[in-house]
Amino acid sequence: MLDYAVHILTKLHKKFYIYILKELSYILFLSLGILTFILVLSRLGKMTDLVINKGVDVMDIVLLIIYSSPAYLTFTLPMAFLLSVIVVLGRLSTENEILVLKASGINLKCLFIPISAVAVIITLCGLLNSNVLLPSSTELFRNTLINIIKKGISIEDKEGVFNDTIPGVVIYVDKVDIKNKVLSGIMISDDRDRDVKQTISASMGYINVDPVTLDLHFVLEDGNLHRWEKTKDVYRSVTFQNYTFSMNLSTMLPHSTELRKRSYEMDRDELRKSLLTAKESERYDILLDIYKKISIPFSSLAFIFLTIPLGVKRRVEGRFSGILYSLLLFIFYYVLIALTDNFGKFINLPPFITSFTPNIIVAAMGLYLLRHLNEEEHSTVSQTLKRMLVYCLEKTK
Repeated sequence: MLDYAVHILTKLHKKFYIYILKELSYILFLSLGILTFILVLSRLGKMTDLVINKGVDVMDIVLLIIYSSPAYLTFTLPMAFLLSVIVVLGRLSTENEILVLKASGINLKCLFIPISAVAVIITLCGLLNSNVLLPSSTELFRNTLINIIKKGISIEDKEGVFNDTIPGVVIYVDKVDIKNKVLSGIMISDDRDRDVKQTISASMGYINVDPVTLDLHFVLEDGNLHRWEKTKDVYRSVTFQNYTFSMNLSTMLPHSTELRKRSYEMDRDELRKSLLTAKESERYDILLDIYKKISIPFSSLAFIFLTIPLGVKRRVEGRFSGILYSLLLFIFYYVLIALTDNFGKFINLPPFITSFTPNIIVAAMGLYLLRHLNEEEHSTVSQTLKRMLVYCLEKTK
């Protein structure tokens, strides 16, 4: 008889786990898509400007959006997990399903099994994203952006046309030798500086673009330069045999877009190389970025301890309070990262400890709230958090 009861309970647990996993997966994918879209939306205005004003292909813009997504997934993966667990458990609590589980004698700590399984998957996805997808997508984003700019200044198909793609500069090429990449009958009008106007004409020349710095070098031969300095009211005319007209094409980029990889966009090998050449003042930040590629994905595991009590004890606080709680907790987590980064750097705390301190604090808060998980309390989560804050303040006195 006892074996039969154990068999029934095991079967019920399996059905319950599958039910929780199904509910979590729906909310998780929905929230992940919405959160990622909201963050990508901040770049859509800049991308639209490229399509409307620069004539960039829509397919190139789609690629830019795809390649920029892994940078946002670093944040949205743990945030979507946090949101989905609190919302799902909150719904179960609101509809008294949690109460039924307690009445059936089921320990609510069994919730750790399906939720921990999802957290492990999210953590592995986060590690893959931070260490593989993000560095690769950053490189692809950079190459796509450079190709867009190169298309904008391409002169192979713009023979006999005034090209004003570069802001403040108009280029006219009479003839193009595509095979040898030599230009003939060149005229350049440069109005980038309000106080200096110059016009350059040359019989022939060619273009070089540095793919890293986006410096454009227009090498010209046998021509004239006419320059008027407005403030001094001086006119100059120069005849040259060889002249290099240079400019930087970063003005053609969407605002706030950088071509050089930032430290968090590098893979671990690139970070180690930059660590060898970095100044002493920069080494700490680089080491932090190396360890954050592990600590931030592991935040999902730390959130397990906090999401279960917050979700279960939210029955009297309203159906949509879970969204508010998850957003506030996520903001709290990233404020905690900023504070611990600055404090760790100030007291010269080892970067490994600094990077994992926010996870430890979040897990400790969750363990405190888990103490009375199976007890039926009438207090709200906010009241519990308030008591915990008062308790911590009393201990620090």
